[in-house]
Amino acid sequence: MSKSDKSKIIWIIVAVLVLLFTNGVVFHFFPGKFSIFAYVLFLFIPLAVAVVVIFTKFSLLFIKDIEEGKEESLLFQERQKEIVENMVEGLVVHDSQGKILIMNVAAENFLGIKKVELVGKMADKITNQPGLFKVLFNNFKEGEIFEHSFVDEKGQEFSYQIIKATLNEKRGEVLKIIRDVTRSKYLDKMKNEYITIMSHKFLTPLTNIKWSADFLLNNSEDAERSEGNIKNILDNADKLVKLTSYLLDITEIEEGLFGYNFEKLDMNALVESAVQGVIDASEQKRIEIIYHKPKGGNYAVSGDRVRLSVAISNYLDNAVKYTPENGKIEIFMEENGDDLRFSVSDTGIGVSPESARLLFSKFFRDKWAKSLHTEGSGLGLFIIKNIIEHHGGKSGYSGGGVNGKGSTFYFTLPLYKSKV
Repeated sequence: MSKSDKSKIIWIIVAVLVLLFTNGVVFHFFPGKFSIFAYVLFLFIPLAVAVVVIFTKFSLLFIKDIEEGKEESLLFQERQKEIVENMVEGLVVHDSQGKILIMNVAAENFLGIKKVELVGKMADKITNQPGLFKVLFNNFKEGEIFEHSFVDEKGQEFSYQIIKATLNEKRGEVLKIIRDVTRSKYLDKMKNEYITIMSHKFLTPLTNIKWSADFLLNNSEDAERSEGNIKNILDNADKLVKLTSYLLDITEIEEGLFGYNFEKLDMNALVESAVQGVIDASEQKRIEIIYHKPKGGNYAVSGDRVRLSVAISNYLDNAVKYTPENGKIEIFMEENGDDLRFSVSDTGIGVSPESARLLFSKFFRDKWAKSLHTEGSGLGLFIIKNIIEHHGGKSGYSGGGVNGKGSTFYFTLPLYKSKV
């Protein structure tokens, strides 16, 4: 009942009370002046009319409340339906005989069959997913999490968790919740692989450092070999520092502590500095590096000098690492609308087609990269992606490199409005 309706009823009651009070006063002070008929006319008829009016008003309000309640109930049911339909988990309700009563869109996708073909029918109609069907309608315990994995015709593995909950024990109605855990399983696998890889990566340099230190301790008079072992210790120490730096960066990224100090930067200067950083490694493999300097001026961006230097250097390090001897690396920087596009193309081993969408994922290394037995943490591209996104840009892989061979990796950054 609205405030307006309540106010109207109160005013009706007040009016009746005033009328009764007035009539009472009149009949009290002027007794015998009025007949019984007048008494009834002025007192009981208004009272009866008021009662009828109030009763009618209450009836109408009651009917209105019922209608509003129905509307609210329908709206609530509609919202519930929308929530169920838009859930990422698959929901299936069936009875004790296996007859499917309710399904949502996610369940359609998991089972690979439209609900209009299944709702109201027996569950044995699911023929294209016999494995998932068998697990879905297994009689496992209440609250138990049942896991199921299968490989589709394309060779891609999927993993699901299924949870059971009883809705109505008398009618035998059971809810099954289907949850896609493919990505979390994949990340767990990558994490375990990463821990194994990092353990080896730390162990190898530490072993080399220990061996070199032992040699120096016991053969200090052999100056030539001592110099080589000192260099070995420094090289392996550098590897450990780089690995530790990656791990610290990942921790800061995930905890939101990866700080940035923005300033106006000359991108050409950053690229030239990064090129100098890989010259020695490229010369050892006789790799030609060609930097196509931007025409018409050096482009400026707003960014963190250290973070952007890391992003550029990681692209160049990867290009040198995965390009065979006598290869070529080309660096481009060009204006693309309001953005600056930086890219590195090479004649390296390239990227396997199925890995392209996962390249910037944490811990991921392409199988072609692993086949070379080169060192890699699976973190470099993930760190680049986070750095560039914090600068308002995008990073990516765009296929073949120099003359259709190898790879091309790029990132974009918003340009400063003027050039330096």
